Amino acid sequence: MSERLKIRLAYQRGFQVVDGSTVLETFMERDDAFRFVRGKGARVWLAWSRTVIGGQTAPFDFAASFQQEDVGRILKAVHGPGAGTWFWTMYSHDRGRFGGQHGTVETKDQAVSEVERAFTRFIAETEKLQP
Repeated sequence: MSERLKIRLAYQRGFQVVDGSTVLETFMERDDAFRFVRGKGARVWLAWSRTVIGGQTAPFDFAASFQQEDVGRILKAVHGPGAGTWFWTMYSHDRGRFGGQHGTVETKDQAVSEVERAFTRFIAETEKLQP
């Protein structure tokens, strides 16, 4: 099994956890799908895109999203004592649950992994707030 698994909408059936083209499991609740991924020791594969500021693509700067919601960002330090390292941040205000984590790592791949792991953990382990 891959260390990154996708969670996608399953029309009128909830959410599917997918490894490549293989459906591993289907859940009615999204959070249960995240708990399944976490229980497998994997992380959710987020969608990544270049960060655009003022119509310009920012160099060494990428945004993470899950189902069209921005949930993280990574960017490479190009100046100063941390030049060459990658800063990562995960943030979410999912259904009234607020969370965020951040850090600095040596490579872009490590930064991607940290954002995906932090978001997977946040959704899987944070209980829903009761109204």
